[in-house]
Amino acid sequence: MTHDPSQSQIARPFTRQSTVLELASTLPGRAFKALIVRQLPQVATEKERQELEDLTVGFPLETLVELSEGKLTWGIADSVVDLANRKPQRVILRGVGAGKAALSKAVRAVRR
Repeated sequence: MTHDPSQSQIARPFTRQSTVLELASTLPGRAFKALIVRQLPQVATEKERQELEDLTVGFPLETLVELSEGKLTWGIADSVVDLANRKPQRVILRGVGAGKAALSKAVRAVRR
């Protein structure tokens, strides 16, 4: 069973509880889904690969973050949600905040 995101209805607002399949009804969500699918482990057959893909895209975003062992961060997940919700300004503010935190950490390290 393959999923065609063009058939999905856009159900804004998206949240951390939205599935990858729901997010795939938007352009940023389709890009995110493609990234997730590329990261899936290799399996023996095409049928197994499709089943793994179907299972993965059916997970809520928050579940993927928790299962990713740090590969998918909350910042990335929240940014995908914000872009899917047409709120790019929130992504910019998150990036500025992350840059400020990294700069503060570097300054503290230099002072020691």
